[in-house]
Amino acid sequence: MKLLDFKQFEAFNQLREKIGTEEFGYFELFDPAVHLTGSERSELENIGWLKTPSEIKVLPDKTLAIKNSRVLAFVAEENWYRDRREYPTFHVALCAEMEELKSEKPDQELRVTTKLNEEYDLLKIKTSGEVSMMAHGFVVCKHCLHSLRYKNYDEFRNRRRGYSQKVLNAFSLQEFYAFYQQYPLSFGSKKHEAP
Repeated sequence: MKLLDFKQFEAFNQLREKIGTEEFGYFELFDPAVHLTGSERSELENIGWLKTPSEIKVLPDKTLAIKNSRVLAFVAEENWYRDRREYPTFHVALCAEMEELKSEKPDQELRVTTKLNEEYDLLKIKTSGEVSMMAHGFVVCKHCLHSLRYKNYDEFRNRRRGYSQKVLNAFSLQEFYAFYQQYPLSFGSKKHEAP
């Protein structure tokens, strides 16, 4: 009985290409450049990371991500909200406000997190140079909901204003991430180019 040469068997070669392996017998299950490590996930769930708008990945569905996890982002300065006279908001998608930050304030630091409750820490910079944390209640950015058309939210149509206000008031991160899976995100197979 003669065994097949699996290196020449086209069905297996196609399967190998689909799963993104370059070598026979080589499978890459974890790539720290693409996947969050355990310590990174813990950090994101607790204090989060400071990132500029350009360092936050925007997925095809317009939600925000770091590596293989959807995140939310907010400006980490208490005075930002005080100067604008608005409630602190967090962003879950690329909206008009996030686009404005990207173009007009590309160095503005945003805190990204995967924390599911809506009590986030704001950096409060004191004049002495010390940094302390203050907890505040946040609300979701209505522009993000409009950008995603989350539950048919529309901030501009007057006849839908009552419905949209209900969606905004009832917004829950747990429900949002039940619809938009938070972690892990799947990117499909990698295409490798021959050297």
